[in-house]
Amino acid sequence: MLGTTGMRPRILLVNLAESLAPLLSSGEFEVTLAADFDDAASRLRGHAFDAVVTAHRLGSHNGLHLVLRARVDRPSVVAVVTSTVVDSQLEAEARVFGAVYLVAPWQDAARLLEVLRAAEARPA
Repeated sequence: MLGTTGMRPRILLVNLAESLAPLLSSGEFEVTLAADFDDAASRLRGHAFDAVVTAHRLGSHNGLHLVLRARVDRPSVVAVVTSTVVDSQLEAEARVFGAVYLVAPWQDAARLLEVLRAAEARPA
């Protein structure tokens, strides 16, 4: 469940600052930005996030690698992997890892908020 401490849910936003930071920074969520896989992995070691929203392409790694890394310490973390192209293989792999797969551009940015709010509402 997001925000289990009574505080705003903490979201790690990886390699998506330009496209999603304005949407998620409305005050409903506490957003931490990470530029790439290494930056995100470092931030995961130091903080407990309720959700990880990551681009699929992260240099030599991908967003699914980051989902696995995040779940080592926090198995219940909500994971969203984004891509700029429809990729049925990536979507299937995301599902296997319990992640939601969303395709940009964000004409329907409300879908991301819907995913995060539904996760927040689920029982612990």
